[in-house]
Amino acid sequence: MNKVFLNHQGVIEIEVVGDQTTASVRVMGEAIAALASQLRAQSRPVLLLDNLKRMGETTPEARSEVARLAKTLEFDRGAMVGDGSMMMRYGTNLMLRAIGRSSLRYFSSRDAALMWLGVT
Repeated sequence: MNKVFLNHQGVIEIEVVGDQTTASVRVMGEAIAALASQLRAQSRPVLLLDNLKRMGETTPEARSEVARLAKTLEFDRGAMVGDGSMMMRYGTNLMLRAIGRSSLRYFSSRDAALMWLGVT
């Protein structure tokens, strides 16, 4: 089961677990948007940490929904953390280039992602 929550460092964490569909991605997007609005209302930065290490299969439609959300959600910086495999790194970086947001990056290490987000 996917989780979206605000951690003790004020970062919106997304834990993607198992196979993903358009509906499951959309539910996560709605939760992220709600937390982002809450942070903005408090004049706090919106930082995302998206953990993909336990993600299963995704449909092409689910990947399209991820791209749509990445383009439309309002956030300052986002870090996606994967298992470091060549396939995960290649696929995610290809999607990030297509999205065209320099404020969203892929990492194979949670520590590196947190450092880039500035919350070490």
